[in-house]
Amino acid sequence: MRYAIISDIHGNLHALQAVLKDIREGNIDKYIFVGDYFGDLPYPNEVIDIIKVLNKKYIVSGNKEGYLTNLQENNKDEWIHNQFKVLYWNYTELRKDNLDYLLQLPEKKIVCQDNTKKILILHSITSLFKETKLDLLTSSKYAERMDKFNFEHEDYLKSVKNIILTDKKLMKKLESIDADIIVFGHTHIQWYININGKILINAGSCGLPLDLKTTAPYTILDISSNRIIIEEHRVKYDIQNLIEEFKKSMLYDCAKGWSNIVIEELRNGRDEITFFFRYVIEVAKNHGSHSWPIENEIWNKAINSWFERNNSKDKYLL
Repeated sequence: MRYAIISDIHGNLHALQAVLKDIREGNIDKYIFVGDYFGDLPYPNEVIDIIKVLNKKYIVSGNKEGYLTNLQENNKDEWIHNQFKVLYWNYTELRKDNLDYLLQLPEKKIVCQDNTKKILILHSITSLFKETKLDLLTSSKYAERMDKFNFEHEDYLKSVKNIILTDKKLMKKLESIDADIIVFGHTHIQWYININGKILINAGSCGLPLDLKTTAPYTILDISSNRIIIEEHRVKYDIQNLIEEFKKSMLYDCAKGWSNIVIEELRNGRDEITFFFRYVIEVAKNHGSHSWPIENEIWNKAINSWFERNNSKDKYLL
């Protein structure tokens, strides 16, 4: 059985189409989708329309889909925070059938492979391994490490394995999980490891990879009676064309500041959002503000000064 694992599309229709085309050229039995189907790029309905009609798939929700539940329960008169403009836009843009589809997705799923291998599918494994060293595997930590010295993918896989093996609490929890294979995403970094016979697979982010590569990742899990093979794939697509379309979209008009940060991530494959949020919090502190969500005036100042600080050639406005 060959599974194609796709995660964190974030509304990037172009990347999803390229990945699916690449997958169809191989011999795939089923798809596994592990969350965050909308968010930062302007094609939420188009992405969901494609996923819904795919046969032979397993699918779970991500943290983005969780935000939809929160928005549905809130009074729209309270949707006043510039910080969440992208979420507001996506919620209102999603057709009812697609919104309902996302809201009913389970948070996790167990798949039994021919009664021999049990696969646990979920969006993020941080909920399984609280208070462990997993925070060392975020996209921001990846960027900080790469800023210090360049490393190859194989070096990173060895580092991930070492981090997990040396965390006694994590190892104890891992041993207690009733699954042979754990499939997830969330961090936007593609990797996989085998720890004492248990396999962990992070498919990366199809729509917004943050491992300093701009190609769209997906992972193949190939299980037979006597072996398991993991194949990591990367697919090229026309990012410049995507950016040009993005800048003409209603989402871009709605939240130019956030959208331009996303565009930088598309161009360089590096986490920018985390560092931006650190900057926003610093700006808020400097103005004596400790409220959350961030006050709109503080958010606007942070957006504009962020691009000025980074010597942007264009004048970005919220």
